[in-house]
Amino acid sequence: MAVTVGLVAQVIEKIAPKSWAEEWDNVGLLIGSGSKPVERIMLTLDCTLDVIEEAKEYGVQLIVAHHPIIFRPLKNLRSDNAAAQVPLSLFKNDIAYYAAHTNLDQSRLSSSPILGELLELDKMEYLERVYDLNPNRNDVEEHGYGVSGYLRHPLKLSDLWEKFLEKLKEAQVYAQAYDLTGVRLAGSLDQEIKKVAIVNGSGGRFVPKALFKGADLLITGDVDHHAALDALEGGMAIGDLGHFLTEAPMLKLLKDYLSTEKALQGIEILVSSKNRSPWI
Repeated sequence: MAVTVGLVAQVIEKIAPKSWAEEWDNVGLLIGSGSKPVERIMLTLDCTLDVIEEAKEYGVQLIVAHHPIIFRPLKNLRSDNAAAQVPLSLFKNDIAYYAAHTNLDQSRLSSSPILGELLELDKMEYLERVYDLNPNRNDVEEHGYGVSGYLRHPLKLSDLWEKFLEKLKEAQVYAQAYDLTGVRLAGSLDQEIKKVAIVNGSGGRFVPKALFKGADLLITGDVDHHAALDALEGGMAIGDLGHFLTEAPMLKLLKDYLSTEKALQGIEILVSSKNRSPWI
């Protein structure tokens, strides 16, 4: 049986149902037809014109991305509208586009547990468990955002951060090598760290939750000035890896998951080499 865009979508939604996505999110098949045959898939966090050129070069029929390309309202599809260039290019090159965003963040393919395993955290649990109150939602398993857990042995913040960054460079959590650009740390380097919270993506809003859980350190991305001050006032350090580095492990996890699905055997799954952190 030929693999189609719709079949790939079903496989992804088996582990990250669209019903898990936040109401403000825009997930699922955003461009293309579910009946389109697929031989090659490209995985990316973001879809840029460079990523589309790469997809064209490899003969990709479907891009599976973490971030939706149609998120804020598009008022037109004019050629002089910068925000319209990506969807226009996808249409022009007949490449379908599927997004798995906050639903993937809550799934077992989330980056947060993998980063927690790098630190060998014990008693890991969701930082924020999500409960489906709508009975029509397909709650196939527990899900939520981020993780928290305990170090096996307390460490000074300076030692823990150095160890963590070294493990990021050495471990096979990424599908390819990335520069650790844009990494920041806030807190006293001599502070003893016992409990760590980790949230992939933009995690500034989880500062209160991490403080409530008793975390000594929150590792996340995109923490703004005021959220960092709130964390420090509460006695919690902040490790900001940036948005890209906290979420890129999902690309390898998603590739491994799709590659083992019997229904998708025979198709080629690539991870974009053009999609990288924008910071230099």
